[in-house]
Amino acid sequence: MRVAFVYSTKDRALVGITRYMVGIFEKSGHTVKIFEIEGINSPINFRPYELIFVGSYVVSAFGGKISGDVVNFLKSVVGLEGKKTIAYIRPAMFGTDKALRRLMSNMESKGAFVVDFEAIKGEKDAQVLLGRHLSKE
Repeated sequence: MRVAFVYSTKDRALVGITRYMVGIFEKSGHTVKIFEIEGINSPINFRPYELIFVGSYVVSAFGGKISGDVVNFLKSVVGLEGKKTIAYIRPAMFGTDKALRRLMSNMESKGAFVVDFEAIKGEKDAQVLLGRHLSKE
């Protein structure tokens, strides 16, 4: 399976969680492509990928905002129409649920089909999320 991971590098914990998940997919024999959104200037085409993970962090506890970089990146991508996607965030004390809904809404506005979502605190939560998708093969 061809898998893409899209995430913000401004949050160290999110980077660590994402790299952990990438490692699990690679060990399972999948082809994985990483997109660190802060380093991307041109639009990305996601048509070649079967599963796309999009990660962000909670910027504001009040209002549950997500990274503006993630929002802007999603506005510029192509090929998300009808793609299976998974939204994940690194939770905060407040605003986690609202931030997760905002992330999913931004993904769905590009035509993505959000098949799963999760607030991931650490490796244990990441294993639970990945277990739901690695076992479906």
